[in-house]
Amino acid sequence: MGVFRRWITSKKGKTPYWYIRYTVNKKQKWESIGKAGEVTKSVAQAQLAERKKQIRLGTYGIMTTVIPTFEEFSKTYLEYIEYVKKNRSLRSTILSVKNFSKTFKNIKLSEISTELIEQYKKNRLGQGLKPSSVNRELAVIKNLFNYAIKNNKLFSKNPISEAGLLEVNNVIERILTQEEEIRLLDTCDGYLKDIVLMALNTGMRQGEIFNLRWDWIDFKNEFISLPQTHTKSKKERKVPINQTVKNILMKRKLTSGGTEFVFMSPTGIGKNINTVKRSFKTACNKAGINNLRFHDLRHTCATRLVEYGIPLHTVAKLLGHSSIRTTERYSHPEDTLRDAVDILANNR
Repeated sequence: MGVFRRWITSKKGKTPYWYIRYTVNKKQKWESIGKAGEVTKSVAQAQLAERKKQIRLGTYGIMTTVIPTFEEFSKTYLEYIEYVKKNRSLRSTILSVKNFSKTFKNIKLSEISTELIEQYKKNRLGQGLKPSSVNRELAVIKNLFNYAIKNNKLFSKNPISEAGLLEVNNVIERILTQEEEIRLLDTCDGYLKDIVLMALNTGMRQGEIFNLRWDWIDFKNEFISLPQTHTKSKKERKVPINQTVKNILMKRKLTSGGTEFVFMSPTGIGKNINTVKRSFKTACNKAGINNLRFHDLRHTCATRLVEYGIPLHTVAKLLGHSSIRTTERYSHPEDTLRDAVDILANNR
């Protein structure tokens, strides 16, 4: 038994292929695993290990697994994922699978190597995607491969795990100054102004604000309870209500007319707002503010809390960060170090 590279002659010349050799019922078997370069030696070794297992258990020839192509298995995966993902998250998953399938549609799962994944990364970056966007796609495909391994459709290591993700520069891109905030709020009106103020005063994500329901709000104890089904971390989070937020909610409650959502769409009956992209951009342009994303309002909230001396673990809990490392990017360690040595000098 073993793994061998054999050269196959065709009209195009000689091409190397990985083969595995094993013995069944005292008869020697040779099996092609795939073209060298498209399939790695480790894939062939994993397939040989599977054949040995089947021979030992007496299932060889009965339960021999046929490795599906990416397109074939992606259909199975998406059928499964519909049960665990909802709405926007599901659409994002489908899109990631569709993009990956453009390159790997007819390639067997076992033939998608780390080398091919590295080339895919370069191609997606060359198409103008940011590293974080490529990583989001790869995270979906990584889950797909894990599901294939779990269901005995792949017997090698996960190629996404082996290749790893791209490095992402997590430097905060944009923080509103106090003066810019005043200008921005002056150009906002109606529900947009309320939504912007909610983001600046709670640090809630855009989707969390859009999906905010009245039954999530406890006016008596002054907090918003975000259910795990509507948070990025999939964990329930409680967000305290300050006076600014309370005034907004009380005002909207008086005119809600018994609706389910706090921020109802002005164009659809019974539907909540699902985007402010156009109106937010218009407000920023009128205020003379460039390169500001709605998500930067959350960055602004977090940065100000840290600057006001709120402990990082408290800010992390408010924002729903699963790790305090994520929150640390809002702090400025060089300033902390300077304050530390100043304390030593001032107390002598």
